[in-house]
Amino acid sequence: MGFTGTLLGGAIGWALGGPIGGIVGSLLGGSISAARGSSAAPGRAVSQGPSAAIALTVLMAAVSKADTRATKGEVSYVKEFFLRTFGRENAADLMQVYRRALEMDLDIGAICHQVRASLDRPSRVQLLHVLFGLATTDGVDAREMEVVRSVGERLGISAAEVRSVEAMFRSEEEDAYAVLGAARGDSTDVIKKKYRDLAKKYHPDRVSHLGEEFRELANEKFRAIQKAYETIEKSRRP
Repeated sequence: MGFTGTLLGGAIGWALGGPIGGIVGSLLGGSISAARGSSAAPGRAVSQGPSAAIALTVLMAAVSKADTRATKGEVSYVKEFFLRTFGRENAADLMQVYRRALEMDLDIGAICHQVRASLDRPSRVQLLHVLFGLATTDGVDAREMEVVRSVGERLGISAAEVRSVEAMFRSEEEDAYAVLGAARGDSTDVIKKKYRDLAKKYHPDRVSHLGEEFRELANEKFRAIQKAYETIEKSRRP
């Protein structure tokens, strides 16, 4: 079984190492040549985008399995997400990896260790953002949310950042404060500073090295931060 898109080929050397390699390797039958574009040109660095895509795919499977099995809604969400974000051929490849991962016993700790060692912090936060989106697609499931929080911790993301990203998927005013890592009693100046710090930390340019697909996803998180600030600002107007 091979892959038809170019995205997964760019990550194949990385993916065949570590626990994620057990999933990809089982699809390739151990043959790296089954994927196109598996080698980088001499002297050129391989983009982290493909590595992030396959890491995200395996983690999405882990979240989907948190309540024993993936629901039809979750599988549809994942498929539509891949199509919208990576295009048809790459989506077909990633769905192969996702479905195979659903069939396997996943060592989330080992997978997160591999991802943490390979991707920078802004990239890992971006993966966490997508995972919270998946966990809330069929309503909030306590087991899935706990898995995502655990993934965030294992990826080396601070508890405050995990809470901030999670709060982006709720709409209550109190959650706007959580998004900014602020409290209702904070002064307007403190709120503004927290907003500016987060806007800088989560600016889409911080994940531009992952490619345009992930940069567009980062825009969603950036807009959530802006919305949270605007919600608080509006609530404080006389």
